Amino acid sequence: MVSITRSPRGAHGRRETVEQDVFDAVERLLANGESFTALGVQRIAEEAGIARTTFYGHFTDKPTLLIRMTETVTADLFRRATDWVESDGARDELTQTVLGLVAEQRRHAPLLRALAEVASYEPGVEAFWHARIEAFADVLRERLERECGTRESLGASYTASWIAWGTERAIAVHVATRPTSADAAFADGVANAIWAVMQQPAS
Repeated sequence: MVSITRSPRGAHGRRETVEQDVFDAVERLLANGESFTALGVQRIAEEAGIARTTFYGHFTDKPTLLIRMTETVTADLFRRATDWVESDGARDELTQTVLGLVAEQRRHAPLLRALAEVASYEPGVEAFWHARIEAFADVLRERLERECGTRESLGASYTASWIAWGTERAIAVHVATRPTSADAAFADGVANAIWAVMQQPAS
């Protein structure tokens, strides 16, 4: 598990330190096989070394915690993907981008599995993740339209959404079922598929 390093400064820094302690505690518990759904706030607080009241001073509830954690740990994942799209990255850069996404997924696999689990029954968590993926799909749609000129906007939108959601699911399944040694071949295969789709006109 990899923590997100922050620099504590004053009261604001203390708040960030407590949040980091909670994030680290949850990732440890999940990595050890705990279910996020079954985890109680008291258990999380004990693992983080804080009082239950301190937890609620930082997070309204567990779904809020999960959203904040996921938003933080996936920031680099979405930055990698968005940078490739916005820089008009070429085919040979796409494999490395996908490989980076796979690596990030592996680093936080238990947390992202928990996200998928909770999103299936918690509307707020589902809405958060849907908006996050669709925001990336919007960036991808703009590239599709930019490269191929004026096209039927609904077609470009569907194509971008399919790439965004299809890639997210493919990476999740790959990480859950295949070893790290298969990552390079997987990334190249996904890059080939994405690139082929992006060369086709949307209608």
